[in-house]
Amino acid sequence: MKTLPQLQVTGYRGIWGESLTPDIVKNFINAFGKFTKEDTKKENPIILIGRDGRESGKEIAQIIIKELKKINITAIDGDILPTPTIIFAVKKHSYDGAVIITASHNPTEYNGLKFVTNKALLTNEAQVGIIKKYLEQDIDIEHKENTNIEPEQFDLPNFTKEHTDAILLNINVTAIRDRKFKVVADMINASACVVDPYLFEQLNAELIALNNVPNGKFAHRPEPAVENLEDIGRLVKEVGADIGFAHDPDADRVVFVDENGKVISEDYTLAFGVENILSKNPGENVVMNLSSSSMVSDIVEKYSGKCFRTKVGESNVLEGIQKQNAIIGGEGTSGVIYPAINTSRDGFVSLSLALELLAERNQTVSECVATLPKYFMKRDKWPVSGKNLNEIYEKLKTHFSLAQINEVDGLRLDFNDKSWIHLRPSITEPIIRLFGEAKTEERVNTLFNEAKSILSLVTE
Repeated sequence: MKTLPQLQVTGYRGIWGESLTPDIVKNFINAFGKFTKEDTKKENPIILIGRDGRESGKEIAQIIIKELKKINITAIDGDILPTPTIIFAVKKHSYDGAVIITASHNPTEYNGLKFVTNKALLTNEAQVGIIKKYLEQDIDIEHKENTNIEPEQFDLPNFTKEHTDAILLNINVTAIRDRKFKVVADMINASACVVDPYLFEQLNAELIALNNVPNGKFAHRPEPAVENLEDIGRLVKEVGADIGFAHDPDADRVVFVDENGKVISEDYTLAFGVENILSKNPGENVVMNLSSSSMVSDIVEKYSGKCFRTKVGESNVLEGIQKQNAIIGGEGTSGVIYPAINTSRDGFVSLSLALELLAERNQTVSECVATLPKYFMKRDKWPVSGKNLNEIYEKLKTHFSLAQINEVDGLRLDFNDKSWIHLRPSITEPIIRLFGEAKTEERVNTLFNEAKSILSLVTE
């Protein structure tokens, strides 16, 4: 029997031609196709296909389209589209699902698949379990190429314009236009290239574009983290821009750069969004994951709202938003979910809410940051190999015996001084992630050093 690919809630990622092959793609698509037919009770569902711009994406899209047609599913090829645009399109046009070809922030040699249901939501744990069941049933089937199958041709809606126009309807466009922002946007030569120019034009912003050819050739490591964004920081300062925005390849995340060229922590993306929305809607619920900054929960408390935390993973946060009827939510790793516009993390919503906040308050980025609660966040990661997580969890609980324990997702330990650490296995890579936060840099470094010493002592 063939080895079963490890599908996660976030989908599947692998190196194209090695851990992600045409046969693996075909197996996944057949399984997702069967799931979609069962879920929608339709014999001929319609599924939207989009990709983040990687060179391998076009070949993968053609494999998917042909494979879906074999099982009587109509595939619409949206070509290069951001993840949030694809999810918005599923909802607007009542498609029966979508397949997103992306490896998110992984290097360019990777690609992957994300699956979207007819509710315009990424698949959750239970739905992934059903897809896995179909995958197990069909893993040994040989998929013979049928060269006679040709993709159907459609007159496509302007997905990017529709998505952008929905954002514009839900923000204070007049205030942003009157501010006449000068912005730098690093589109990482990926899917943001097909939305940013139109969006900033509509906002009357002067755009200085960086890495704006959607060829999937990333100009730097694609994760929008501080250490990868020296170029945009330098450019913002050189041209005198008001703000910079750095996208990841599928544009569901975005990081901000202040007017001095300083890349600010990814945690501020969600904080800006929540500050904006809660200041106008006090008392509302907000949902974020267990690794997100307490800066956000402090903002929620300031506006008399309630903050709920979920397991890490966008689908988990979305379920929490629906369950708690939250007005906004997201993940601290630079992703805002604003249900009034979209049912996914959305980099374009995130940056629009930030511009609205700055315009309405007549602040610079650094001035706005200064008004928000101050915390020091720290992140690290290690290979899973050689580590016994359960033993590590027990030793951490013993060592930090006065901490409040949360084992919903790995192990989170909260302390009386509002500091915390969270250790969990990654759902996207074979690594262990450690997050920590405190009011002072010294305190978070102390917690990290103690946790890391325990982690390094425990092996299988």
